[in-house]
Amino acid sequence: MLLRFLNPGLLVLLLCPASLFADALLLQRIQTRYQQTGSFTARFVQVDQRAEAEERRAQGSVRYKRPGRMRWHYESPDEQLLVTDGETLWLYDPLLENVTIQRIERVAPGTVLAFLLGVGDLESDFRPRPQTRKLLDSRQGVVLELMPRREMASLEFLQLEVHPQTSDLLALALVDGSGNVRTIRLEGMERNVELTEAEFVFEVTPDLEVIRPE
Repeated sequence: MLLRFLNPGLLVLLLCPASLFADALLLQRIQTRYQQTGSFTARFVQVDQRAEAEERRAQGSVRYKRPGRMRWHYESPDEQLLVTDGETLWLYDPLLENVTIQRIERVAPGTVLAFLLGVGDLESDFRPRPQTRKLLDSRQGVVLELMPRREMASLEFLQLEVHPQTSDLLALALVDGSGNVRTIRLEGMERNVELTEAEFVFEVTPDLEVIRPE
């Protein structure tokens, strides 16, 4: 008879395994913490691991300003710049002397990028599950594995590593349907710093080839 007086949401939590309940609470804390971050700067190290290919490493700096502004400057091994003002996404390749331009709504909705831009909702777009692979070094933080609520061609699942006390994002790992893994680790993060609007706009000069994917 008790079940008749429980609302469906509470019933789900009561019947949910303790580990998944803890993961759901952690997911909530991660989302809340990120929404409370007005801006940040950090260094990053990116590692790509593909089947039957050598590991590829890149590093650079990232700058973020809520809402929806981000600047990823890849410094090595090859310079690239990815910039968005929340509406337009520019990917500049100095070596090829071109810039790819896309509207952000074509690439961000329901993705990890939407969360990083501060316009997505992890709880709506992903669900936690028990960790299936050890992709991140969790000595510094806590690792949470998430799978998309809707099928995505470019993402099978992801893992987030966060600080155990503050829930600040430390690293993320993305796994696609072919088993390729990309990890990004953030270092030296400074939160709520002063950043200008001009840092999140890319000026297209006449000498650049412009690519606009259909």
